[in-house]
Amino acid sequence: MFLRSTTPFFLLTVLSLVAAAQDKTPEKLKEIAAEAMKKAGVNEVRLIETDNLIVATPLPEAKAKPLAEALQKTCAMAKKALKFDAADAKELKTIVYSFTDVDQYRQFSRSVLKMRPEDDEVAKFDVKADVPFIAVAPRRGEKAPNLESIAGAEVCRALLAKKGGNARLTEWMKDGFARAVAMRLNPGSAATDRAAVRRLAPKLAKTAKVMPVVDKAWSGTGKDKDLIAASLMDFLTFGAGSEKFGTLLSALIPSDAIASPTFADALKGADWMVEDLDRAWRDWLAAGSPAGK
Repeated sequence: MFLRSTTPFFLLTVLSLVAAAQDKTPEKLKEIAAEAMKKAGVNEVRLIETDNLIVATPLPEAKAKPLAEALQKTCAMAKKALKFDAADAKELKTIVYSFTDVDQYRQFSRSVLKMRPEDDEVAKFDVKADVPFIAVAPRRGEKAPNLESIAGAEVCRALLAKKGGNARLTEWMKDGFARAVAMRLNPGSAATDRAAVRRLAPKLAKTAKVMPVVDKAWSGTGKDKDLIAASLMDFLTFGAGSEKFGTLLSALIPSDAIASPTFADALKGADWMVEDLDRAWRDWLAAGSPAGK
């Protein structure tokens, strides 16, 4: 598993780069991004501005622009699912550092963040900071890495963390949400996965006893777990379950009563039995996994 660090103090050294800057216009953010890329050992960098992002990458222009466009689509879809309000549109653009080599990322971590990266670390983000950023790279030795997929997943994870605030979000929720967004962006390619989930969780008769399948998202293993996690996060953000998603996030915030809340604790906090969640999710699947209003 990749180690991702999101603790706010990681950005303290980044802020030193712009301590004298009073404005955070897109042009100023591009200057910040260019300086950071230079410190990461990237001498030729493309800076592409979109509605919500400043994408910095060593990729040539012909590949950098499509990457930025794809990441903006991912960002917009994720924000729609998480129901960010209209005021968010005026927020500072997030810098996305999309490195083509893990050594560039590691140099970025050491030289810009002043943090020694873990051996298998390939991503960090802090979207709550004064200068929001997401940094990603492919794994070492990965052949023909799909930077759109790699960076897009991290954009989704970062936005979910931003929405969750102090909530203790588990890896299955973050990874599942990223996959759910990808499924929404590419419905044709997701048809096989959706069909597989429907086979795992067919609609039940009203009188049938529920033997939950949905809990495999947080307690299962293997391919089925990943499929169910993606489908459940799809249900909780895009689908009918979105009505209770905010309550679930609130219930995942540590309190004096529960210092380390689990998803099971969150369900209790939302007055949602696993069996009821499972049945509602199955009904939604059987209806074709429609998007919520």
